[in-house]
Amino acid sequence: MMHFLLENAGDAEVEKIFMGMAHRGRLNILVNIMNKPYRKVFADFEGNLDPDSIQGSGDVKYHLGARGEHRTDSDKRVEIELLPNPSHLESVNPVVEGSARATQDHLEGGKARNRILPVLIHGDAAFSGQGVVAETLNMSQLEAYQTGGTVHIIINNQIGFTTLPEDGRSTQYASDLAKMILAPIFHVNGDSPEEAVHAIQMAFEYRQKFGKDVVIDLTCFRKHGHNEGDEPAFTQPGMYKEIENHSTVRDIYTRELLRKGELTEEQTEELFEEFDQLLQEAFEDAKNASPLEVTEEMMNRHEMTQSEWPDYPDTTYPEEELKDIAVKLNTVPKDFDANPKLLKQLAKRAEIVDKNEKKIDWGFAEALAFGSLLKSGTTVRLTGQDAERGTFSHRHAILHGTQTDQEFIPLNNLSDDQAPFYPYNSLLSEFACVGFEFGYSAAKLDALVIWEAQFGDFANGAQVPIDQFISASEAKWGQKSALVMTLPHGYEGQGPEHSSARLERLPAAMRGGQHAGGKSDHPRPVLPPAAQTGPAGEQEAADHHVAEEPAAPSHGHLGHRRPGRRRLPSFHRRSRGRAGQGRAPRPLLRQGLLRPAQAARGEGNRQCRPRPPRAVLSLPRSRCA
Repeated sequence: MMHFLLENAGDAEVEKIFMGMAHRGRLNILVNIMNKPYRKVFADFEGNLDPDSIQGSGDVKYHLGARGEHRTDSDKRVEIELLPNPSHLESVNPVVEGSARATQDHLEGGKARNRILPVLIHGDAAFSGQGVVAETLNMSQLEAYQTGGTVHIIINNQIGFTTLPEDGRSTQYASDLAKMILAPIFHVNGDSPEEAVHAIQMAFEYRQKFGKDVVIDLTCFRKHGHNEGDEPAFTQPGMYKEIENHSTVRDIYTRELLRKGELTEEQTEELFEEFDQLLQEAFEDAKNASPLEVTEEMMNRHEMTQSEWPDYPDTTYPEEELKDIAVKLNTVPKDFDANPKLLKQLAKRAEIVDKNEKKIDWGFAEALAFGSLLKSGTTVRLTGQDAERGTFSHRHAILHGTQTDQEFIPLNNLSDDQAPFYPYNSLLSEFACVGFEFGYSAAKLDALVIWEAQFGDFANGAQVPIDQFISASEAKWGQKSALVMTLPHGYEGQGPEHSSARLERLPAAMRGGQHAGGKSDHPRPVLPPAAQTGPAGEQEAADHHVAEEPAAPSHGHLGHRRPGRRRLPSFHRRSRGRAGQGRAPRPLLRQGLLRPAQAARGEGNRQCRPRPPRAVLSLPRSRCA
């Protein structure tokens, strides 16, 4: 199936395929599609360490990603990237979609959706059981997330580990979930390879023509147990008695070829013996290979002193250019019927710039930061629940006409040669949305990719991608990302959930890093006390930084520094003090804390250094210069 999909994709001018799948069949894909040598597969199972991994860490063979290239019979080349995945089944789905979308967004020449193809291979129990599957399907036709359709293949073994379908789903078919988006579903007998090939050809043609998802439900069986040590007859003795007496696909198709006269018995035996010999030689080579000698240099981590920590990046910007951005941010076309209240806000911002008043608030500071990045050639993508307007009506990234369907995006009208700004409201999801933005950032490291929670505590719903991808992807798979998460919270009488974004979880997940708090009007970055020195000598910081932004200056300067750097969960408070103590607190989002000239000079952005941690989960305050 996959071979014919690649052949058809090459003939249709597809340039790259992003693939995601769980464990079942992954070694098959690595060897037969990604062209991973058999010797390397056997060597992996012998336990040979990868010298490029961090202290010998990494992941099991079934989780690792790979890159390859397929050359079609017509001499077309198709790049293939199989993304790494954790044990959390299906969590890689939105990551694949995000990587595909990022690549499509930055292709030149048109028809980007048809030139980049996402392919997802699922298990039957996981497809119907994991909620992220439904979330990702729901994304498929949304403007912020659509990729021109995904080809889904369900490897339907009619069992999930030891759980039978009647205990694992309430629908007749494992694929029924895809009916929610009216995706066509092809039910295919896995014992018939030619039917499977015909199905994949139709699925690909449908996707290319209509730009929508399509599903193949490949009904087959699992020959052995869930893993090497599993005995399936313990729990499904009747099923595995039938499987034991059932011919394999190879035997069934061989008999069919012999019946049609396509091959002789001597030719088939010769082919089988040749393949067995190939495997045996690769196994012996891997077994006899010298094991990697682990040296002290490989295992040592360089402990950095505070004086060795990287300097805080320069976030200043020429004052006149910043004023020019400010003017354009607050200017709308003459024929645009903007909301009168918004026009007053824009006029007020323009007056602040003209008079150099100390009244730049959070939304304005952020817009200036985005504008400076866009004019410098950096793509900015901002998504989240109600992110276009901003949960607290502070952003207004997209202006809407009052009597028409007009839309105007000031940040996309700064100059003719600026980078694109992509603001989108997300669906009401956290898991799939964070996974998608992680994948987008991983494929486009030089872009500023931001996921904003409606309230910071909503990051709870994204704990799997935070733990499995954001916190650990680089250590496990060498996969980098520069995703920024903004998690607003504060004390405004909205209950315990919205009062805390649970920021203590992120420093605990960091590799040697810590949170930095304190009382100052600048971002408090986490700069780790330990770092890994790589082969090229560059120092590797923590997997992500955590910054608490107590004021507008910090928010603006922090936004300006991120592209190409590490993951940054950013916590900004919406108010000072506590509600219910006589009067409501004054929201920080509305406070004017910075003049335009100060913003250009980088004032209010002094660097701070966190103290050494007092305990594993302590959140020490910071000392600032």
